[in-house]
Amino acid sequence: MSDLNTSLTCTFHPKRETQLRCNRCNRPICIKCATHTPTGYRCSECIRSQQKAFITARWFDYVIAFIITGVISFLGSWFSYRMFGGIFTIFIALGAGWLAVWMVKKAINNRRSPLLKIVMSITAFLASLYPIITLIIYTIQEIRVYGYALGGGYFSLIWYLAYSVIIASNVHFQLKK
Repeated sequence: MSDLNTSLTCTFHPKRETQLRCNRCNRPICIKCATHTPTGYRCSECIRSQQKAFITARWFDYVIAFIITGVISFLGSWFSYRMFGGIFTIFIALGAGWLAVWMVKKAINNRRSPLLKIVMSITAFLASLYPIITLIIYTIQEIRVYGYALGGGYFSLIWYLAYSVIIASNVHFQLKK
């Protein structure tokens, strides 16, 4: 009966009184330190250790993901720039994003990590900038020579910028699952 009257203080905030305990390690925690889970409240250390169990990627997985994503994103943007353009750019971006994620997952045996998602998203965006950079250089040269842009100028950049944004967000949200 004396346990009920005993005042506990939070393990992480010793000046805060609490009656709440982590359901995994049984340490006293205040409401700021508690994270609500389906099985009860847990402290931040238990949550962190639980999440580390799901990070299975090895160091070379990031290199593999960088190379595969970069090549597919670049080839998709090049294909879009040279062959099609316009509305087809959106479909090419969606297909290239799906293909990049599928190939990386196969190559690294479905290992995962939050950093892998970031590496692949940034790589997809940066590798897809080829047509944008090419068009900017080409348009600047046209303006220098003719005084105006002949081939649509900066307006056509919208499609290629859309490609970059779509492939990066597609990769990011596929890996969020």
